[in-house]
Amino acid sequence: MIGNKKNMKAIAIVLLSVFFIGIVLMGGYAQESEEKSTSVETETTTALSEKIELTAQEAFHIAHAVAAEWASDAVLVDLSNFRGTSLSNGRSVRWKIEFNSASMDKELEVHVSRGKILQTMEEKFKKREAITGAWIDTPKALDISFGYFVDKPVDNYWFGISSKEGIATWYIKCDYSEGIPTWVDINALTGEVIKTREGY
Repeated sequence: MIGNKKNMKAIAIVLLSVFFIGIVLMGGYAQESEEKSTSVETETTTALSEKIELTAQEAFHIAHAVAAEWASDAVLVDLSNFRGTSLSNGRSVRWKIEFNSASMDKELEVHVSRGKILQTMEEKFKKREAITGAWIDTPKALDISFGYFVDKPVDNYWFGISSKEGIATWYIKCDYSEGIPTWVDINALTGEVIKTREGY
C-alpha cells in the first residue's frame, strides 16, 4: 500500500512537471511568433523609410500607420504628390495623404517626405468620400496615361486620387515646361481611362 502511494506520488510529480514544461514552451512559442510578426512589420516600415522616392501605395502605407493611431475609424479621402517632386516612373519624393474621422469630426493631413513622416496636421472636417478598394499604384497609372501625353517628360507629373459617386479616380497631370498641360483621368480600381483634357 505504501509502495503504491509512493508510485502515485512519483507519477503525479512527473505529470505536473510535464504540464509546466508544456506551459513554458507554449509561452515561449507565442512570444516568438509575436516577435516575428512585429519584426516583419518593423522591417517593412524600415525598408520604406530608407527610400527617397516612393510610390503612392508606399507613402500611404507609412501614413496609414499614423492615421490608425490617431483614430480607429480613419479613412483615406485624398492623396497627392507635391509639384516638382515626381519622377517619370510614378514615384515622388513628397506626398500628402489625408484621412477623415467621423467619430472625431476632424481630418488628418499627413506629409510623407523622403520615406519618412515630415509633419501631420489636424484640420476641420470636410465631408468627402472614402477611397476604398484595391486601387492601382502610381507606376501602373502612369503607364496607362503615357499613351495620351504628347511626350514623356523626365519629371513634373502630378498625381491625385479621390473618390466621387463611389468611383475612385486617379487624376494625372503631365506638366510641360512649355504649353498647356494634359490631364488623364483613370478609374483607380479598373485602370480604365475615363477622359482626357487640357488646361490648368
